[in-house]
Amino acid sequence: MRDLAVYLKLMVSAVRAKMEYRFTFLFMFLAIVVFYLGQLGVVIVALARFTNINGWNAGEMAFLYGLLVFSQGVATALFAPLANFESLIISGDFDRYLVRPLNPLAQVVTGSFEINSVAHLMIGSAALYYGSRLAGLEWNLGRLLFFAAVMAGAALIHGGVRLAVSAVAFWTLRNRSLVHMIVYSSKEFVIYPVSIYKMWIQVFLTVVFPIAFINFYPSHYFLAKDPSALFHPYLQYLTPLAGLVVFALAHMLWKKGIDQYQSAGS
Repeated sequence: MRDLAVYLKLMVSAVRAKMEYRFTFLFMFLAIVVFYLGQLGVVIVALARFTNINGWNAGEMAFLYGLLVFSQGVATALFAPLANFESLIISGDFDRYLVRPLNPLAQVVTGSFEINSVAHLMIGSAALYYGSRLAGLEWNLGRLLFFAAVMAGAALIHGGVRLAVSAVAFWTLRNRSLVHMIVYSSKEFVIYPVSIYKMWIQVFLTVVFPIAFINFYPSHYFLAKDPSALFHPYLQYLTPLAGLVVFALAHMLWKKGIDQYQSAGS
């Protein structure tokens, strides 16, 4: 409990530090909103032309998009500092975390706060709301509880990917290109239903790099879509388990990296 109180104080300090730069906060917030509105606009234009995308109508696409963006907001609030882990390694600041009587990973993720998580949560909430209405989704207690479990699992998938990419820096020192390619760009695959891709890509996004569990599979449960087209109908329920597995594997890689870490501080 004492350690938890320390981590909470670190998080509060990080939020206060970020809020001191209000113009930066506002600029970043607007930039994220414009970026996602543009992304959503591309989907809307495609739907206006084709009515549906591989059997997914406008409401279902909005819900799919909302799950992705909302879960990304949760993950950004919890794991955003991992995106800049390279700088901690190169500067040698990570060495300080290793000599403190606190978990190094917890110190990293509570060391700063990214304001774009707020924009992600707001845009994701709006997309989920309108997607639910357009798709005729009626929420009940069971769906709300499963939504919480899906968000936890999806955030762990996002976080596990970020953690694995960060761990690479223990060996390579620099991982910026991997962050952009894997953390930021990979989500473009799941803006659309995974079923539009060739079979080998669907297998890759389910087994090797399982980001399809972030939104595609759980959407089948919430939207009551026919699960018979999936590799297995049970996949629509497995996002929480997938999140635990992805994060556990990433944490093993992180621990391996710390064991072999040699300071590169300057």
